[in-house]
Amino acid sequence: MTETAANDEVETNPVNWVIAALLAVVLARLSWSLLRNENLLPGAVVGYLLHPDVLAGVWLTIRLTVLVFAAAWAIGLVAIWMQRSANPVLGGIAAAYVWVFGSIPVLVQLLLWSNVALIFPDITFGIPGVHIDAVQLVTPVYAAIAGLALAMGAYEAKAYPGGDRLTALGDLLVTTLQMTSLVSVLSITDLLGVVQALEERNHLIIPLLVVAAIWYLVLVTAARGAIRLARLARVKG
Repeated sequence: MTETAANDEVETNPVNWVIAALLAVVLARLSWSLLRNENLLPGAVVGYLLHPDVLAGVWLTIRLTVLVFAAAWAIGLVAIWMQRSANPVLGGIAAAYVWVFGSIPVLVQLLLWSNVALIFPDITFGIPGVHIDAVQLVTPVYAAIAGLALAMGAYEAKAYPGGDRLTALGDLLVTTLQMTSLVSVLSITDLLGVVQALEERNHLIIPLLVVAAIWYLVLVTAARGAIRLARLARVKG
């Protein structure tokens, strides 16, 4: 049986159509029940979608994504170069970096970076006369950028060697965008951080979480669309 014939058989299989119809009915009923659910407070969702604080959080999320993506891309390139080098020391260091930062959960890494002053309260860089207060240097934003960049750099170093470069960069961008939601634990007013702050003031937990979910859907879809356009442009070019 040819591949085309096999595909035609799958597409015309009545069992598949029955399953598809059942799933469509279930999804339709679920969507309708959500739309009619008064606990979602759709008016509050619409009202907060373009709230100034929410938009500020979206903008900070975008900036964090760009900064972390650029840093992770550079770190990942260095790690990949070290892995491919003939020097066993460089290769070993790169392997250790990917192992450590690719294994420890990103949330744990962020918490460690935010408390680095407890380990190194006085940063000297090994230079006589240089004394920098780690509490003042490692702010929550810098801790978030460092933690995410190192984690995402390890992610890139693992993902790229076995796949297409553009696909790897697209995955890195989307994953970085999603991971920025973790910085809210450092009291950073990104999208999720703003939503949580608003929840504490007005107790609209579900509507504000829906607002965050909608914005993340928009941002991730836009990122994937940009990568898709770049891939099509490369193919046509």
